[in-house]
Amino acid sequence: MEVEVHDPANLNASTISALLNTNMSADLPPERGQDDFDDSDPTYTHFQHRAEFMSLLSNFLAIDLASSPTPGEDKDEGALVVKLGNILDYYLPMPGLLDPALDDIVPPLMAKLASSLSELVANNPSNPARLARLGRVVNWVVKVRGWKAVIPHFPSALEHLHVLIALLPNPRLASDDLWELRAVLLLWLALVLTVPFSLVALSDEPRSTGLDVPSHARLFASPTSDLAARVIILALPLLSRPGREGEYAALVLARLFARDDAVQGLRGFLDWAGAELTDGEREHEANFVTSLLHLLAVLPAMIDASHLPTLSTFYLDILIPHLAGGATAASSGLIRKLAVKARGRWWLARVRDDMDGVEDVLDDLMTALSDKDTIVRYSAAKYLARIASLLPPEFAEEVASATVGLFAGTEDEPVLETNFGTVVDPGGSAAGRGAMGLGGTEASRGEARWHGVCLAVAELARRGLLSDVGTAVPWVLKSLSFDLRRASHSVGANVRDAGAYVLWSLSRAAPPEQLASFAESIATALVCAATLDREVGVRRAASAAFQEGVGRLGLYPAGIDVLAKTDFYSVSVRRKAFTIAAPAVAVHAVYRAALREQLHNITLRHWDVAMRTAGAGTLAALLALAPEDVPDATVRELAFVPALDPTSTHGALLALAWIAPSVDDEKKNEFIAALARVRAAALITSNAAEIIAAGCALVEAALTSTTDFTPAQRFIDAAERRREPEVHETLAAAGRKYSQVFEPAAVEGFTRRAVQHLESARATQRQANALLLGHIEYRSREAATEPLNALLGLMEPAAKADVETRRNAVRSLADIAVQAVMGKLILDAPSYARVVAALAQALDDYTTDQRGDVGSWVRAAAVRALSRVLVVAASATNPLELVSQDAFTAATGGIAKQALEKLDVVRGASTAAWGNLLAANADAVWSWHGARCMLDGAQMRPSSEWFGAGLDLLRTPARATMLAGLVQTTGSAVHSSSDRAAAPLTSWLAALSPGDEVHALVLSDLCALLAANLGANRIAVPTLTTLARLFAAGPAVTEPTSYSRALSLAARGVPTLRSIDRITAALRLVVASLTLPFAAVRAAAAAALPPFLAHRFPRIRVAAAESVYLALEDEGDIEPELEEILLETSWTEDADAELATRVAELVSVRVAEL
Repeated sequence: MEVEVHDPANLNASTISALLNTNMSADLPPERGQDDFDDSDPTYTHFQHRAEFMSLLSNFLAIDLASSPTPGEDKDEGALVVKLGNILDYYLPMPGLLDPALDDIVPPLMAKLASSLSELVANNPSNPARLARLGRVVNWVVKVRGWKAVIPHFPSALEHLHVLIALLPNPRLASDDLWELRAVLLLWLALVLTVPFSLVALSDEPRSTGLDVPSHARLFASPTSDLAARVIILALPLLSRPGREGEYAALVLARLFARDDAVQGLRGFLDWAGAELTDGEREHEANFVTSLLHLLAVLPAMIDASHLPTLSTFYLDILIPHLAGGATAASSGLIRKLAVKARGRWWLARVRDDMDGVEDVLDDLMTALSDKDTIVRYSAAKYLARIASLLPPEFAEEVASATVGLFAGTEDEPVLETNFGTVVDPGGSAAGRGAMGLGGTEASRGEARWHGVCLAVAELARRGLLSDVGTAVPWVLKSLSFDLRRASHSVGANVRDAGAYVLWSLSRAAPPEQLASFAESIATALVCAATLDREVGVRRAASAAFQEGVGRLGLYPAGIDVLAKTDFYSVSVRRKAFTIAAPAVAVHAVYRAALREQLHNITLRHWDVAMRTAGAGTLAALLALAPEDVPDATVRELAFVPALDPTSTHGALLALAWIAPSVDDEKKNEFIAALARVRAAALITSNAAEIIAAGCALVEAALTSTTDFTPAQRFIDAAERRREPEVHETLAAAGRKYSQVFEPAAVEGFTRRAVQHLESARATQRQANALLLGHIEYRSREAATEPLNALLGLMEPAAKADVETRRNAVRSLADIAVQAVMGKLILDAPSYARVVAALAQALDDYTTDQRGDVGSWVRAAAVRALSRVLVVAASATNPLELVSQDAFTAATGGIAKQALEKLDVVRGASTAAWGNLLAANADAVWSWHGARCMLDGAQMRPSSEWFGAGLDLLRTPARATMLAGLVQTTGSAVHSSSDRAAAPLTSWLAALSPGDEVHALVLSDLCALLAANLGANRIAVPTLTTLARLFAAGPAVTEPTSYSRALSLAARGVPTLRSIDRITAALRLVVASLTLPFAAVRAAAAAALPPFLAHRFPRIRVAAAESVYLALEDEGDIEPELEEILLETSWTEDADAELATRVAELVSVRVAEL
């Protein structure tokens, strides 16, 4: 299936991707049919949703447009239209697939519309909403497929002409909601006007036009039939409408003036339009100008050549000078695009007969190739190629040569390139006034021009006009690596995409012998772009161009094999393109050499750190295929280490770190020595963290026992001063390698230095060394003692260590605990127990600062650390000596507590840790009540179900600890989180049998938690909220002790409290207690109300009154006096203790009756 590019929006990845999808369709299994079609894997081969669409369309056509729908029907009909539209939108990349079905889709819709219009003309009732939906569906088809393909399926009978002319100005169709219907009617009218008939014969007596005298005189200076006048009059106001209405109104006028019996009115219309431009307001003329340009664009192909000068005079003498004098065109890419299109269409109609002046329009089109908007550049490229195709061959060749010459810039500002051939300065553009003299010059120097020229060259190539391939191809290959840095980003992805489009076009149009001498360079450039480009659109476009070349030319080396490894899906994900596709292609020497050049010169020098990181790994994979290339790669990257550009230095260090495992110790030492050549300024730039991390990674990869560590120490020191965690990680990894390769004495000094830096005044040094100490491999128990004690000291409250240091210390404690020498743990049992206790204590770290709950970093790290430590202990010969039963119970209880926390990261770490312990059979070593309760919780579960997993642990001794974590979620101020956790808890408790004591134990533990933390709002507030939720859910305990105790704790000290959240949480519990089935509790709750109703905070008084009223209202009628006090009192004014007491008395009486 061949695809023609018609729309600039399809020029980029979408067009070429669709082509690739089409060509790949043969690879699909033959049994895959419509029923199992997967929208997530779009392979466009045919209208696969046809049956579904026709079924929905049948339901839509069954709707009675004359009747009014119910609200439910209205909603359903709207959803039906959206479903139809979504199916149509799915085929936007390949709308031609709808063509076989258009005859089944459009005529029934138009028949339905025709019958509705007849009813409207007869003034019969109709429903505007349903009419609007009908117009929307038809317009949706037109939007996806294009009006040129759809309009032939409209009915063209003359009987519809008068109906359309009568209805379009009708006020009943004037609503904004009906614009799509009006657009469809305009298209229909444009079709009917092409039917051969006499306008005069169908005209009635002349009637008033409603125009002012000057406008009427201009428009109808020539004799005009009444029917033509009515069409003109209805179209005039629509020309100022935005979007399709204005465009289709212009099409109606174009169809009218293209008729021999109406063309005499063209000059009068243009006179009127010129007067409107002159007399109108510039601020509101954009829509009108757009519609005029649409008219000028479609009319030249319809009218006789003798009328072309009339259009040209209006365009050049009136419209363009008017636009050039204002900001309308300069700010509107659409207007400039249509100006190019109108001029191009005019010349397409004229150039065969008269070439005089064609040089000027070609020059204007070449200038428009540098416009700042893509749609303008594409339009200029298309009409430049189309006009050139109508010129004599020698003239067309000159046009192509001049177009290619635009790549080079100007004589004063030529293109500047690197030694590798990549563009660093795209050069200047010729001075000019922009597209058609309307401005819109490129915003980024050179980028727009290169993109426009690529588009133009591609269009010329598609038409077989690019005879001098030898001049064009080198420039096009440079465009595949066009990437200019602009501040914190780059420009050029569209240029690279267009470069692939050029090569795709050449593959389709040029004979193989014309490209034979360039085949290898084209193939290697496309493979480099398809596998190593940053943008997925460019990678896909290059892959499609390569596929086209393989299929049509048969010249590319190992083309079929390479194509299979760089297909559309293989290059869609950058990681796969770099790590799988590129090495797979590199088995062929010709591509391996090109890929390595690309990596050395572009990827490892790229502005994006992710590209440099990925490129370093790819380079190592390529070198593994050809070890003989390692020396050359080493020399080239070592040369970049002292580069002035920090990105080049970073790329070089990364590459050397990846290469290091494949070289001998002497070369590794050379790599470490090269660190001394890194410029000092590079370690303090904005890229410093990346460079330091890469340097530490190189130290880890290249350090040997014979290395001079002095150059590396510079990076170790620099890494300690950085705050970035990734730098600390690479520092720790380098420290591990140091401890592996150097003698114990040197390692001891290295360790002692790290321990000393734990007391540094610089926070980053403490953080870095806390992590480093855990990565060092200790060779004896004595060597680990000092760092272990230092890390345990950091966990003490007296140390006042920052949260990052504590987090790293937690990790390091586990790292040390699991180390073994000669198969024996390096720590003795008492030290191991100290580590476990410290990690369990870290689970209670709830530190907060301006960043939020930063203590969660420590808790998550502690959960992971406990998992590692307990798993190792479970496999040891003396597990109970290392971790006692009490310590294990405390640790698993703490993990269960974190598994019900409100933060996803903590919950995820906890359930993973629980699963690790089960996998290590920890329940066979220690007594572990409820070990299997959270088995489901360790799996991947949706968050809505997470909190229901493991609630059976409430039956175990871990209940109190677990509840301490659960209340943080059920009592959260974030309602989505609290509801998600509270619902499973209340459901689980409600499902307990009446005699089950767990409910009473849960309430008792919550009361104990509240009593122990009345002074800590972090715990007290969510606990009160949780208790209030349980009270509101209804009691399942027949004994009121826990309820009374909770109420007493909630009401304690309310007048002295200052926290709004704490008081509000207590109020909720007190109000919830008013409706409990315990008379004593209800009475106590009523007695506890005065402190809230008379509180010094007006907000609390208002909330208390509202809450009491709502609670009692749910229980039945409220005593009039109480209702009046609660509702009529201005609780925001001064507190009234007597009134509060009276309310409590009345409430007490009311709740006693419950």
